[in-house]
Amino acid sequence: MRAMLVVLTSLVTLGAATAADITLIANGKTVVSDPAPMMSDGHVYVPLRAAAEAVGGEVKYDAASKTVTICRGDVFSFMKQSDGITVNGRLLVGIRQVAEAVGVNVDWVAPTKTVRLTNKPPAEGTW
Repeated sequence: MRAMLVVLTSLVTLGAATAADITLIANGKTVVSDPAPMMSDGHVYVPLRAAAEAVGGEVKYDAASKTVTICRGDVFSFMKQSDGITVNGRLLVGIRQVAEAVGVNVDWVAPTKTVRLTNKPPAEGTW
């Protein structure tokens, strides 16, 4: 049992070290976040608020329903907290699903482990 715990701890530590290598760039500017973007099950997860605000989005959280609303222009996206992963009290979400839902292009540059977010022109309006 103790050996399994040591192996599991080593794998988690290795995964966290690899996660620090992922860079998030929004409209040409590097986004620094805590926690850093991470890879899990082949998907890149990023702190929701940091990524959304970097592309001009607004984030609202409803604690009662554990629902997050993301708005950019008149484009809205809703998600449950359970759709992401929580690290150090921060919600990390799969970047492609959320970015595309609010009209942002997403590119993954595998050799440099970089996620690039590029705004599409927002539609008129706001919330």
